[in-house]
Amino acid sequence: MNLPKPEQSKLAVAMTLGGVMSSNIIGGIVVGYLLDKWLGTNPLLIISGVVLGTVGALVSLYRIASRLNEK
Repeated sequence: MNLPKPEQSKLAVAMTLGGVMSSNIIGGIVVGYLLDKWLGTNPLLIISGVVLGTVGALVSLYRIASRLNEK
């Protein structure tokens, strides 16, 4: 694919969206699950992990979108 340099850069930034969003949410779930097992507070920390992971994913989405609009 012979794209000009700025287009390649935008494509690379856009390709990171899925990985960043899923890793934040999955990370929150895993940490919440492990803390729930350790502390015995079933589903409370898993739910908190999902919420915090989703918030982190949205913040990352905003940062990536800002970078796309900047260039």
